[in-house]
Amino acid sequence: MKIWFVLLTVLLIFINISSLLVKGEQQVPCLFIMGDSLFDNGNNNNLLTTAKANYPPYGIDFPDGPTGRFTNGKNTADFIAELLGFDKYIEPFATVKGVEMFRGVNYASGAAGIRDESGIHLFYPSSLLYKPEKYATILAQQYEKQLKTLYRYGARKVAVFGLGSIGCIPAELDLYGTKDSVCVDSINSAVLKFVDKLKPMIDDFNSNLPNANFIYINVTSIAIGDPSSIGITNLAEPCCEISSFIAKGQCSYGGSACSDRASHYFWDGFHPTEAPNKATAERAYTALLPTDAYPFDISHLALL
Repeated sequence: MKIWFVLLTVLLIFINISSLLVKGEQQVPCLFIMGDSLFDNGNNNNLLTTAKANYPPYGIDFPDGPTGRFTNGKNTADFIAELLGFDKYIEPFATVKGVEMFRGVNYASGAAGIRDESGIHLFYPSSLLYKPEKYATILAQQYEKQLKTLYRYGARKVAVFGLGSIGCIPAELDLYGTKDSVCVDSINSAVLKFVDKLKPMIDDFNSNLPNANFIYINVTSIAIGDPSSIGITNLAEPCCEISSFIAKGQCSYGGSACSDRASHYFWDGFHPTEAPNKATAERAYTALLPTDAYPFDISHLALL
């Protein structure tokens, strides 16, 4: 069964509640984060799920060690918060308390997705029920409803991250193989059928929802380029020892990790290392190419 379910779509929401906060150097008064394991910073730690990252070698390069971030160091959400001028990370929903909620909350949860069955298990039969185009349409329709719900709750500045080239991650390469291609082309093709629907959705929101400012971050565009320019030379091999048991594709509990982490794109079978996380955040914040963000990047969104 193809894994069409893997959804890495992420939201960043800026809400104007400046009357509740003391003005500082932050470019926005608060930041709310929604997404999956790419942005999760501890929400899954006490949940009944195998999608956890609160054990070594996760966090090997993070000051606080393993916190629930699915990488060796900081994730993309951490870097975006820094770029927006926050002096510390946005706390996870699982632990945030009191007035800290006014500066933002990270709701991201590993294995989360658009559909209700996301996160329960990996191989549910979506690909047996739908053709890729039909499934992409269903996902986009449901996602549109969810984004409009956030708008009704007060979200006005929203950055929507699209999907990356899921067919190129180690877990998919190991599961399906690539024949004569570098990646699993059928998966990347299915991804494009979904992400191609996001820009028209953004246009519709900005045209028809009063005071709405939605932008789209094109993760596929950001990934294109010369990885060696940021020191990455290994594009295929996970840096950590991969589990062969329940949490397949994740790091083995207490397993080994490569010493040249800055040169690896992938940390485990699914997630990037800190280096590409930083590069993604920087180009989402300040677009390097016109295709990186639409209609503009996060730095311009923050100024509105």
